[in-house]
Amino acid sequence: MLALAADLFTLARIVAASILIWLGFRGPETLPVAVGVLWGAWTTDQLDGWAARRANRPTRLGAHEFPVDVVLYAGEFAYLALAGFVPKIGALAFAVAAIAAGLIYRRKSVVILFLRMIDLAAAVILFTYLPRLGLLIIAWVLLMMVLYRKRLAERVPRWLGELARLVVGR
Repeated sequence: MLALAADLFTLARIVAASILIWLGFRGPETLPVAVGVLWGAWTTDQLDGWAARRANRPTRLGAHEFPVDVVLYAGEFAYLALAGFVPKIGALAFAVAAIAAGLIYRRKSVVILFLRMIDLAAAVILFTYLPRLGLLIIAWVLLMMVLYRKRLAERVPRWLGELARLVVGR
């Protein structure tokens, strides 16, 4: 049952990406709703990991977790461009650069670097237009960092190390 729940939480992020794109076509006034959809989607990311670890068996979608997260980020970035928060030509150039870097380097760490840039753009936009909501999201992020501090302590240095090795050519 927990494995099924984990897979449903994963699928919810694909649905959320689609909703974000639809909201982008509706315009910038949908930002509060988009933030809620995105917050819900990232909460399902935490819940699916929790459920999958307790299922004591691989889930059907577990191997596709990262690509699903990338789809959600694509939906988020498409929202920002379609709603007019970032220039469409700039968004297209960024997307082409991200895809090219992913194909050239074929490293998850490189893709994650581009995803962090989307996080940064979204945070700047959120604090520019909805600063109080931005504070709530920061509080949620800090809570997640506390809850997952052991995993972060392992993964962040590994990610930075892999990026450093790519830069220095090792």
